[in-house]
Amino acid sequence: MYACIFIPDFSVQAIIRFEPELRTRPVAVLTGRPPLEKVVALNESARQSGVEIGATKSQLEPWENLVRRARSESQEASAHAALLDCAQSFSPEVEDASPGIVLLNLAGLEPLFGPLSKIACDLALRVSQMGLKANIAVAANPDAALLAARGFPGMTLIPEGREAERLGDLPVDVLLESFSSDAEQAARWVETFDRWGIRQLRVLAALPEVPVSERLGQQGIRLQKLARGAASRNLRVLEPRLIFAESVELEYPIVLLEPRRRSCI
Repeated sequence: MYACIFIPDFSVQAIIRFEPELRTRPVAVLTGRPPLEKVVALNESARQSGVEIGATKSQLEPWENLVRRARSESQEASAHAALLDCAQSFSPEVEDASPGIVLLNLAGLEPLFGPLSKIACDLALRVSQMGLKANIAVAANPDAALLAARGFPGMTLIPEGREAERLGDLPVDVLLESFSSDAEQAARWVETFDRWGIRQLRVLAALPEVPVSERLGQQGIRLQKLARGAASRNLRVLEPRLIFAESVELEYPIVLLEPRRRSCI
């Protein structure tokens, strides 16, 4: 079994981690050169108030209570490093999937940490103590765990063999956002699926494989397999960081001399 730790709105959470007083405020993260800054990330409070990704700084003027922050790569790097340390404190096999997303192999951990549900709860608690709020998902393969963590809030445990059933209600957007590195290509896939009336993973999973292959090629077959939660692969295990230290060999050993005690008269 595998677990995925996913931090929603990672750019925002990385900033709030250092400014906890912003937790209850609507926050927008902007990037770009003035005066062309655009919103690249929002928290839920900002979304509910009507702010949208891609809005320019000038378009944000009507939202007087909105907190605006420039994107901080250093704070994101710090938050992600803490996330990796958290995962490695549970499992020796950890994959650095992308900023704010970490996968770990849970094989053999139950005798040490208890049942899978407890491990997931402990992971969520540890991440919370670092000042981050995570979605945690556990599944029989890494990609199903990643898809569930991105698609479902809180904690999700998917029994082996029920991946397609549990993932079926998710929109295809979640699948494409999770496994497409090209935003323009993902947008074209979304348009194609929408034109065909495919809006949920269960619909994509139920299509016959031969027509999918003929119309969408191998990429379509791969997406269908992911939608079914049937993809299988090993983790791309994060290599331990090398620590370089300088040493000098002396010809004679160093003998520490105890300080001479003064006698009291």
